[in-house]
Amino acid sequence: MAQSSQAFCPQCGTPVPPGQRFCSNCGASTDPGFSKPTAMASGEYVPQIPQQPTQYSAPPPPPASSYSQPAQPTPAPPTYYAPQQGQGFPPQQGQNFAPQQSYQPAPVPDYAKPQKDSSRSVLGQMGCGILIVILIIVGICSGASFFAYRFLTSAASSASTSTTNSTTTGNSNGNGTPQSVPATTTQMNAAVTYASVDVTIVNVQKASSFTDDTGLSNAPIVIRLNIKEHNPTTNSVYLFYGDNFHLILPDGSSVAAGSEQTGGGIGQAVTRNNWVDFPLTADVDVSKLTLRIGGANEAQMDVPLTTSPDVSKYQLKTITPNAAFNYAGLNWTLTTVTSGLSADGKQATTGMRYIVVTLKADNHTQNSFYLFAGDNARLQAGSTTSPPTSNTFNSIAAGTTGTTGTITFLMPQSATSFTLILLAQSGTNPPTTQVTTNFQI
Repeated sequence: MAQSSQAFCPQCGTPVPPGQRFCSNCGASTDPGFSKPTAMASGEYVPQIPQQPTQYSAPPPPPASSYSQPAQPTPAPPTYYAPQQGQGFPPQQGQNFAPQQSYQPAPVPDYAKPQKDSSRSVLGQMGCGILIVILIIVGICSGASFFAYRFLTSAASSASTSTTNSTTTGNSNGNGTPQSVPATTTQMNAAVTYASVDVTIVNVQKASSFTDDTGLSNAPIVIRLNIKEHNPTTNSVYLFYGDNFHLILPDGSSVAAGSEQTGGGIGQAVTRNNWVDFPLTADVDVSKLTLRIGGANEAQMDVPLTTSPDVSKYQLKTITPNAAFNYAGLNWTLTTVTSGLSADGKQATTGMRYIVVTLKADNHTQNSFYLFAGDNARLQAGSTTSPPTSNTFNSIAAGTTGTTGTITFLMPQSATSFTLILLAQSGTNPPTTQVTTNFQI
C-alpha cells in the first residue's frame, strides 16, 4: 500500500499541502526546479513574472442624463507587485516587498465615448442664422416700403398741389398757398322777363365764399347775382335756377347755378329778393362773364355782367293799332299787341316768341256772344298760321260795351308782319263771315 509523500518547503522546511505552490511560512516556491535559471540568448537572467489572466475592465457607465438608474461602481483593479532592485523573485523569507503603483484603467477612446447629439446644435445654429437672415430681409423690405411710400405720397401730394394750383389760377400767392379773392361788387340794374316773371339783376358780386351759402363752401370762387323777382300773372311760376340759369365763361364754356336763396315757385303777384350763386374754379374778370337765362330748348337771353348792360332786345314790345272791325254783329277794336319771349308763365321755345293781342268788344245785339277763340281765331305770319295758345275771353253779354280780353299766339321770332283772322261761322243767325286785321310789330 503506497504511502503518500509529504512535501516540504525547500527554503524553510515547513510542510506544504499537496498542490500548494508557495510556502505558507516564507512564501518560497515549492517547485524543486525553481532555482534553475532559464537560458536566454543574451545569457542574462530575467525574472519571470507569472502570467495573470487578462482582466477586462467594465466599460464606464453611460451619462447620468441618458438613464434614470444610477451608474454602477467600477470594481477596483487588482494590485500587482514587483521585486525590489537587486532581489530575485519570489522574495525570500524576512524580506520586505512594496506594491507597485496601482493600476489605472486605460482611457476610453473618443470614438467609444457617447457622442453628444450635435444635430440639434447644428439645426439650432442654422435656425438662428436663418431667423437673423429673415429679420434682415424683413427690415430691408420694411425700409424700402417706407421710403417707397414716402416717395409715392410725396409725388401724389405734389401732383395734387399742382392740380389745385392749375385750377385756381389767380387764386394763389405763387407758392401754392390758397389766397382769398377780394370781394367785389358790380352794379347792373338789368331787367328782363323770363317765364312771365320780371327779373331785375341788381348787382353781381365775386368772392371766395359767402357765409350764407354753405353749399358752395369748397368752391375757390363764387359769383353771386342779387336779383329782385316779381310775378304779375295769376298763377305760381317755377324758374328752376339750376336748369335755366348759366354763366358763360370767356372760353365759351358754361357753369350752372349751384344754389339760390329761395327756390320753389313764385306765387301770384309776389315780389321778392333773391340771390343765385355760381361756383368757379378760377378767378376771372366779372365783366367778361355773361348770364344766360333759359333752358336748352327755350328762347334764351344773354345778359353781360356789366354796369347797365343793353338788354332791350329781350324787353316786351307793345304796339297800339286801335284797329276797328265788325265781326258777328259786334263792334271790335284791336287795341294793343305785345311781343315777348314769355307769356302765361311760360318761356317760348327756341326761335319762337309770343304775340298777345288785346281786343275790346261792344255787343249792341240782344244775344250773348261766345268767341271760342280756339275754334275761330288764327294768327298768320308768312306761310305760318297758328291757333291760340290761350284765351281770356268768355261770353260777351247782350247790350254791353267795353268787354276786353286777350288771345295769345306762338309765332316765329323772325316774323314782323301779322294778320289776325277771325274765322267764318255758319251756325249763327245770320251766318258770320271771316274778318282779317293786319298789324306789324
